[in-house]
Amino acid sequence: METDSGVVLQMKFKFSLNRLLHNDRFILAVALIGAIVVWALVSFGPSNIMPREVTAQVTVDLANTMAGYNDLRVIGEDTFVVSVQVEGPRSVVFNLTGNDIQIRPDLSNVQGPGEAVLMLSAYKSGKATNYEIVDIYPREVTVNCDYWISRDFLVSPDTSSITVADEKTQQIGDVVLDTAAIPDGIVRLEGPRAVMDTIAAVVAKVEETATLEKTKRFSADLLALDAQGAQVDLSDCTFVTPADGKVDLTVPVWVQRKVPLTYELLHAPEGLGKNVVSLSMDTITLIGEEEELDRVATTVADFGVIDFDRLLPEEAEMTVYLKNPTNVRVLEGNEVKVTLSVGNYTTKKITYSVVGVEDVVVENLPEGKTLTLQNQKLTDIVLCGPTAVLQRIKAEDLRVTLDAGSGTATGSVRYDVRIDVPKYSNVWVYYGESEQDTYKLYGTIE
Repeated sequence: METDSGVVLQMKFKFSLNRLLHNDRFILAVALIGAIVVWALVSFGPSNIMPREVTAQVTVDLANTMAGYNDLRVIGEDTFVVSVQVEGPRSVVFNLTGNDIQIRPDLSNVQGPGEAVLMLSAYKSGKATNYEIVDIYPREVTVNCDYWISRDFLVSPDTSSITVADEKTQQIGDVVLDTAAIPDGIVRLEGPRAVMDTIAAVVAKVEETATLEKTKRFSADLLALDAQGAQVDLSDCTFVTPADGKVDLTVPVWVQRKVPLTYELLHAPEGLGKNVVSLSMDTITLIGEEEELDRVATTVADFGVIDFDRLLPEEAEMTVYLKNPTNVRVLEGNEVKVTLSVGNYTTKKITYSVVGVEDVVVENLPEGKTLTLQNQKLTDIVLCGPTAVLQRIKAEDLRVTLDAGSGTATGSVRYDVRIDVPKYSNVWVYYGESEQDTYKLYGTIE
């Protein structure tokens, strides 16, 4: 029984193997696997050495070098592509990348500004080490070096691309830079000394072309100019403030307006007539934004007071200065020449004696009050007028007026008085330079 079963199994086994060996699909699969194994052994076996070219990069950086400590930097191109020839097992060199090879420049040739030729060396830097570095190309690179410096520049606006709608009545006003971005209108620029030394000015140039009827805000690019006005290439430079090299500016549209000059004439003798004052110009031309002119025109055109109480004949010609707000301009300038028609006048000093209240004209004496004046003198009273007229004037020709209502105190009071010469309408009294300079009398009011 057992013998018969064993014979049967052996016959079945032989029969199955025979069929398998004669199976074309099985034989094809075995052949394919064998071919792959043979190919892998031939291609990646340790005895298969092959050359390969690997591309790597090198960046020349002078940081942490003696040259770098002296503020030398590479200017312009500082990164270079290097071809590295390697040789080793196919399985190793086939997987190499530029990150597996480090290119080092020899920085010892960098001694100062100018060109420097740097020799290059290649080193293994990855995990793979079972290969050889045969050669590199190029073997040297040339860099340009210079000292890195920074400087401050005052910015000027360039609005040459902007015009006004009506050139007869309008003009571009004083451009206002955004001081939030550039405090005091100053920018800081840093870069190679060779470039920085060529910069004569920095301008904020509006590139946009526009025709304005009223004030408008623009964005402007900061540009550097040389002494001849040509633009300087700043590709190797950096703006520190503002970092983006741009600034906003406001371009105002100004209009012109003629306004008459005005002043207040005080204490002028009637005999001098209405034309005692002549001006170098009767009107001025104001330039500014229309709304601003509406607000300040009257104030600018009024140059104040001409007070004969504070004028001597030798001051017949004087210069007064108009109030000139920063956002309004006077086309003719802010100086006005004032001439008084008293060119041949002179001065005379006289003394006036006061014995009692009857020697003065008292005004505004409070009801029920009595004024008593002590015996006193008004000395060095300065009279101004024609020489011939002054020679005829005596003390009794003077009139002294005391305003008793100017003080509320009782007892001894000091009063400011006014003095005139009623008989001569072309004579006035000089009181002094300031408002505090007056003639005074002492009296008692009860």
